[in-house]
Amino acid sequence: MGESRRGRGARISRSRPPFGCPLCPQVEGVTAGSPLTNQFYLAAPRGACYGADHDLGRLHPRVMASLRAQSPIPNLYLTGQDIFTCGLVGALQGALLCSSAILKRNLYSDLKHLGSRIQEQKKKN
Repeated sequence: MGESRRGRGARISRSRPPFGCPLCPQVEGVTAGSPLTNQFYLAAPRGACYGADHDLGRLHPRVMASLRAQSPIPNLYLTGQDIFTCGLVGALQGALLCSSAILKRNLYSDLKHLGSRIQEQKKKN
């Protein structure tokens, strides 16, 4: 009898340290997902993420620039992992895009400015 899907996933997630561990020592647990996870939980027949196709055309600058958090329904905003791309980084991008729309403020510029200020502060110390 082979290893279960859940057992295999747990073994894989334990076998390699999470990317952000040195940055976030307070993290107490880590979960991992795979196409099999998506197939099981999202009922995605081929294990793909839901939403728009994830091909190279989606990453073209014109396509990326056209993505918006606003929907045709007033005060309904789109956010989550599939606005830009799937996964954690996609979820962070979706959150920034949606927050920018709600606040009517370019949070990307704010973050860039904050990053510059932090770098300047590090140089002074």
